[in-house]
Amino acid sequence: MHSVATRDSDVCAPCPQTVKVWGKIVSQRALCVAVVSLVFWQSGCGDGATKPPRTANISISPGSATVGSPDLTLTVTGSQDFTFSNGAPIRTQVVWSNSKPLATTFVSSSQLTAIVPASLLASVLSTTVHVEVWDVKGDAPLATSSSVPFQVTSTPNPHPSISSISPSRVAAGSPDVTITVDGSNFGHYGHFIWSTAFWTTNGNLHDTGTWLQTTIISSSQLTAVIPAKLLESPTSVQIVVMNGDIMGMSDGYFGYPRSNAVTFTVTP
Repeated sequence: MHSVATRDSDVCAPCPQTVKVWGKIVSQRALCVAVVSLVFWQSGCGDGATKPPRTANISISPGSATVGSPDLTLTVTGSQDFTFSNGAPIRTQVVWSNSKPLATTFVSSSQLTAIVPASLLASVLSTTVHVEVWDVKGDAPLATSSSVPFQVTSTPNPHPSISSISPSRVAAGSPDVTITVDGSNFGHYGHFIWSTAFWTTNGNLHDTGTWLQTTIISSSQLTAVIPAKLLESPTSVQIVVMNGDIMGMSDGYFGYPRSNAVTFTVTP
């Protein structure tokens, strides 16, 4: 059973009103306020006026994202006055920019998570996020939290750097080889802009560059697959990481930040 909190200031003159709590009609004699978890609903007394829902503060983390980010998980924390519940028929919902409900997961009475889809992070903007509490049969929120700001920002595309690769040599005739590249400034920096490793004989990615299937592990590490067809004969080449659009071969990858080159050897 959920408890009902009251205060002396919540008491008004006796009136035969009723309060709707968790979808049930509860007899109300001297009290006109019922607070059940996140729901704050007051029936009319005297002139029949209804007070608005209590506004409470929330916080979110993170409070920003960069343009072109993938789906983002927000963590929403409620204050002591604004706790969360997932008890039927109440639905707690995180809302983006006062209109778009986000896919929301109840974690605890003080925490929710919500998914911000990549489509909402496609351009620079300043918006807000808030929480609404609904009775599934209602046509308006029972309670609404305060709105907190969220920003989608543009971040400069940094120059990647390679400190080491492993392995740095293999024998000719080897099958596909996965190398681990350690360094810095690896990541995803906008539409089609991400860190990609290349195999090149002279640093000219347009003429001699072969892009390698790359997986970003963290901002300081990625892996890349060198296919067996590049390992058929002894050679010495350069491994380079570029933060750019891998479909930009037509412009020669000019202008995209690229790392220093590290030697990779195919031995006899």
